[in-house]
Amino acid sequence: PGYNPTASKRVIQMVPAQLDPMMPPKHKHIKAPAGPADDFVPILHAPPEKLTKEEREAWNIPACISNWKNTRGYTIPLDKRLAADGRGLRDDTTINSNFATLSESLYLAERQAREEVRLRSLVQKRQAGGGRGGRGGGGEGGDLGGA
Repeated sequence: PGYNPTASKRVIQMVPAQLDPMMPPKHKHIKAPAGPADDFVPILHAPPEKLTKEEREAWNIPACISNWKNTRGYTIPLDKRLAADGRGLRDDTTINSNFATLSESLYLAERQAREEVRLRSLVQKRQAGGGRGGRGGGGEGGDLGGA
């Protein structure tokens, strides 16, 4: 590795250093700003006129209120949140006729199932009461056919 005066030739092998793939880039590519446009076209406006209060309210755009982010921690009233969401503006609450049919059939099925459960329990009580010796069914007295 040191200096050797007897060596007439020296061979040096160049090996690239291993790059760390997790290192941030060394150079940042910045785009140059675009130059001015070729020719400016003047925008012609009518003379400004004062808006009335109704026109100003019609053109009023409410501030954006998010239901997910509130970075500044403001207390926002619920009516403002709902207005920003747009749920209060919709008026399409039409109920399908099949929904009424479904709810009625569910009600009838539930009533029939309750009646069957009541009859089944009546039969079980009668069988349990008749199968025992003369004791009366373990303290279950009273009318068996209640409403």
